[in-house]
Amino acid sequence: MNHQKYQRRNTPAFTAVSYFAFAAGLFLFAIGVYNADWQLNVKGYYILCVVLITMTCIVVQKVARDNAEDKFLQQDNPKHKMRNTTAFTGMSYIGLLIGYAMFFIGLYNAPFELNVKGYYIAVVLLISYSAIGVQKVIRDNVEDKEILGDLEFNRNPQGYLSTKETDSTK
Repeated sequence: MNHQKYQRRNTPAFTAVSYFAFAAGLFLFAIGVYNADWQLNVKGYYILCVVLITMTCIVVQKVARDNAEDKFLQQDNPKHKMRNTTAFTGMSYIGLLIGYAMFFIGLYNAPFELNVKGYYIAVVLLISYSAIGVQKVIRDNVEDKEILGDLEFNRNPQGYLSTKETDSTK
């Protein structure tokens, strides 16, 4: 009997911390913007910057991982097609740079105390890093679930039914 072992790439603790860090970053940013004595258009600007940065961090992580996996797969199969075009890869990185540029230019020109600027920089970096972590966790966990399902199916080729369930269907 062939018993293959497979270890999940992310522990439950890492998964939980990734989600917690992302939620905490968004919550802290929202509290900061809500309590700021700014006009509504300024609040909207900073919220838009964080949304753009968050979305492009996720896209950049996906693109970078896809491209690395595709290059690895092309070594064994030269006909393997890349999932992302060069243009899409470039646009994802440029979008991230634009998001950071908008945020930092706005913050640089804002009449805030240095400690307030530092707060927003730290929170945006937390959101950026944790958004990448959450995207990684989600993708790894989905792939791990598929791999574990395939391993379980190979151990029990009749399907996922236990002997108790197959006895009751006879």
